[in-house]
Amino acid sequence: MNPLHQLTRRPVKAAFGVLLLALAGAILCLSGGQYWAAAQTRAAVEENYTTVAVVTGGMQQLVASGNIVMVDIGNTYEANAFLQKPAQQNWSIVRGQATMGLVSGYSPQLSPLNKFYASTADKSDTRIDDFPNAPYDFAVLEVEITRVGPETTSYAYESIKENAYYDWAVDGKVLSVQAMHPDWDDPTGRNILFFLQVKGASDAAGKAIQPGQRYLLFTRSYRDLDFEQRMLIAQDLMSDSRRGEEIDPRSLDIEGNLIRYADRQKIIEGIDGNGNPLSDDTPLYRDPVTGQEEALVADWFHTISCNVTDMSQPWMEYDWNEKTQEYEVRRVIHFDTDYDLASFTLLPDGVTAEELIASSPTWQKAVEAIRVSDHSVPVLAVNHLEAVADFASGRAQITQGRGISQEEYRDGAAVCLISESLSRESGLNVGDTLPLSLYEFDRDLPYSYLTECNPRSFLYLPDRGFQQETEYTVIGLYRQANEWVTTPTSFTPNSVFVPEKSVTCQTVSGGYGVWETMILKNGTADQMEARLKENGLGGVVTYYDQGYSEIVESLDGFSRVSRTVLWVGLALWVVVLAAYCVLFPLQEGKTALRMWTLGTVKRDITGSIWLSSAAVAVIGTVIALAVSIPSMSWAIGKLKELTGLELTMSVSPWQTAALCAVVLVLELAAVALCSALAARRGIRKAA
Repeated sequence: MNPLHQLTRRPVKAAFGVLLLALAGAILCLSGGQYWAAAQTRAAVEENYTTVAVVTGGMQQLVASGNIVMVDIGNTYEANAFLQKPAQQNWSIVRGQATMGLVSGYSPQLSPLNKFYASTADKSDTRIDDFPNAPYDFAVLEVEITRVGPETTSYAYESIKENAYYDWAVDGKVLSVQAMHPDWDDPTGRNILFFLQVKGASDAAGKAIQPGQRYLLFTRSYRDLDFEQRMLIAQDLMSDSRRGEEIDPRSLDIEGNLIRYADRQKIIEGIDGNGNPLSDDTPLYRDPVTGQEEALVADWFHTISCNVTDMSQPWMEYDWNEKTQEYEVRRVIHFDTDYDLASFTLLPDGVTAEELIASSPTWQKAVEAIRVSDHSVPVLAVNHLEAVADFASGRAQITQGRGISQEEYRDGAAVCLISESLSRESGLNVGDTLPLSLYEFDRDLPYSYLTECNPRSFLYLPDRGFQQETEYTVIGLYRQANEWVTTPTSFTPNSVFVPEKSVTCQTVSGGYGVWETMILKNGTADQMEARLKENGLGGVVTYYDQGYSEIVESLDGFSRVSRTVLWVGLALWVVVLAAYCVLFPLQEGKTALRMWTLGTVKRDITGSIWLSSAAVAVIGTVIALAVSIPSMSWAIGKLKELTGLELTMSVSPWQTAALCAVVLVLELAAVALCSALAARRGIRKAA
């Protein structure tokens, strides 16, 4: 007996069975697809979103003496120390830790960015860095001394007089520039105010400086005071519509519009740098366009400033001994023998600066140090770039190329990411090779700064040389929301990110903030904060979850609704399948009886009943698949609309086919069971 032939004899019943299973199968596939889409999306969110905890502490911007400074008013260091304890690292809510190590990288093709003359009159610049231009603020200058201020003396340890700081404020005129970052305006012919410090047991070197002498200076912390004054004036003038929105500070004719304080036309109450009322002869600038009057610092006209430090003597460091209640020498730094550092040198009559440098290896190394440092950038060795706070918060994003892969982290691959700005200035693109000569930080050198934010490269020491030379491949470019803002988590656009294991020389790190973050399990920020509060450290950690908390809330709503829809669809399918089994295979008892009477074995009887019913199930499933594939996106969209979910999610045609295949297997299994029952019933009747 041909089982398929039986379907053609009962076409209405067969068609009804096909439509019944097709409808139920489509409903189950669509409801299952929505639940599957929710599960896939949730897994992707958990995989792609990273929650980090960053110790930012009570760092706040405060105004002190007219300058914006960062002040720690919280338990920043205490919180950082607490979180570094092994017990905290083993918390179940902690997935790991992202760390960052700093080393300097030199390449002649690099053109690091700076803020020498940028930000002009833009008050939105929130840069509050103590060393905003390091290490690009060194210079070798030839100057003529015009005035030497009085000597001041201070001590690193008040009770110990062996170590002293001897300081003088010295005025002069710049005669020539022997080394300087090319982005600074040439100061030749301008006034110079430099602060000379001699560190050691003797101040004899500083006392030797006299007016009328020519000196070669190795300077740091270079500032263009004339430009800074012009910038301050421009900032005040920008509020007047008659001046327009953009003012070039260099365009201000200050000298041609000077008046005395006594001749002012408007009420200006002010004090000088010493807190005294302004004298009648205090110079004021009167803007020819607006008539606005601004008090000036007369000493800043055509003036630059810098620092000069002499470290030709040994320097002792002390530790406090609680038992003896005395300071004890911890170590002696022999600057006089271990370092060959230039500071200032008298130029004899008839000897040019060029001739002295050519005859002095010390000064040649000073010029070389500036040349290398001007083309050096901070190289940040990381083990999880996505967990670096600014990347986790979205303030920094990869815009071209890609990030560092897990394999590249593991193998220490020579790959790197640079900022779009550094890429533009240096002519580098994704796929280019960037050779970097790496050199280490020297903690004893006061010219290098390891700050809590905005990691920067260090002054190069020719005597130490480079510790590693590696050719990196640029695999990605990143963009920052604000390249020069100073926060506990900020870094400059000169930063080059590389895998931690690609750096074999010694790196250094700061205390907290940008240097390290804890990676938490998503959704556990509240638990972390609760634990910190239990230890009196609440409010000093900032959490970034890339928007996870907002997304997961709506995603959970979608999941709940899709779960309900799935249960409804499953219940409906079970009812329809049960009805089908009653109407089709379980009604084949008479057929089984006839076949048994004709001598058909039990197995063949069961197979015949199953085949005819299975054919209906297969046809119904094919129709269900044909309906489900184009309807899946619509169904998911309707559910997203209902729950307010904005995430992109989908179920592919292959996944829909897999769902329908699962439904078909279950239907065929149910039909097989019912076929066996029908065959047994028919055989019993025959017996």
